[in-house]
Amino acid sequence: MQLSDHIRTLLRDHDCVIIPDFGGLIADYAPAQVHPVRHTLAPPTKRVAFNQSLTRNDGLLVDALSQSQNISVAQARQLVREAVRGLQQDLETGQRTELPGIGIFRRSPGRGLDFEYTGSQNLLSASYGLPELVARPIRATDALLARDRQPVLPQLAAARARRTMKRLFNTASVVVIAGLILSANYMFALQMGYLPDSLKELPDWAVSTPSVSKPATPAISRQQAGIANNEWREEAARVEEAAAPAVAPAAKPAAPAATKPAARPSVAPKSAAPATVAGPSTINARTGRFYIIDAAFKSLKSAEKGRVVLSKHGHPAKVILPQRGSRNFYLSAADFADRASAERERARLAKKLGSAIWILNY
Repeated sequence: MQLSDHIRTLLRDHDCVIIPDFGGLIADYAPAQVHPVRHTLAPPTKRVAFNQSLTRNDGLLVDALSQSQNISVAQARQLVREAVRGLQQDLETGQRTELPGIGIFRRSPGRGLDFEYTGSQNLLSASYGLPELVARPIRATDALLARDRQPVLPQLAAARARRTMKRLFNTASVVVIAGLILSANYMFALQMGYLPDSLKELPDWAVSTPSVSKPATPAISRQQAGIANNEWREEAARVEEAAAPAVAPAAKPAAPAATKPAARPSVAPKSAAPATVAGPSTINARTGRFYIIDAAFKSLKSAEKGRVVLSKHGHPAKVILPQRGSRNFYLSAADFADRASAERERARLAKKLGSAIWILNY
């Protein structure tokens, strides 16, 4: 590492660095400057000057050299003396010497040493990383052209607004036409019987519309169908009429229903619709237990059919009536007093009923 590198490092933190028996380098603050020809704005920096009278060793350069080179103070002082001797020899032979990155020294007859700062680095810590900015002046011709173009701006804005409205109108037209085509295809497929059962069930808000009504044949709910398999569909159709006497005692006895032929459609009469009756299999208040929920239904009739199917397979099924803010009838496959037992049972039932079952604390 050259002596000039140590001096440049010291000039960032100090205003004066003395080279023993040679002279002192003084760093002075220089404010930001504007170049009148290049139209650039230079950030604040430090300008370095030289004073030949400051030759007394203050120890700053020697100590910095000793710490950076990890040598003794005596060895550092000797290195400084050798560097100064080299500078003086260059001045005697060529009347010129240089500290790279700092400046050039020239010997003038009768004037001593002249110093020219040639450093390109900004030695001011507060201006570290600030680039030189270019500020080009605004010409008078540009201002005149801008003033002449002002009347055209409203016309361009109006034309741009018309194009935007045209694009929005075309997009809205395409969306409306596509919606009408899809609605017509849906109604045609619904009337001709081509529509799947999963698409025939309409949401509750669509049922109140006078022009749309649900199909006459009720479909089995598929919301969170943890038991939605072939056995569930067949058993739900066969036990629909058998479940009606258990919920509504005023219905017909179960014996005549058992003698009905197997080909009879599995649609219960309207008078046999079950009512909301609280019993051992119906939960209408909070119990604090943990229920393993297998499915959710929109009506008690569908939930009761699912409960009968689960009960036939050995599950202590129960129906949880809608809670506050909900309209779902939850079908529970089992219930426990603590969550740990419910979690173990849920993991076991997931192999039979599907991974969609979940736990409700109610």
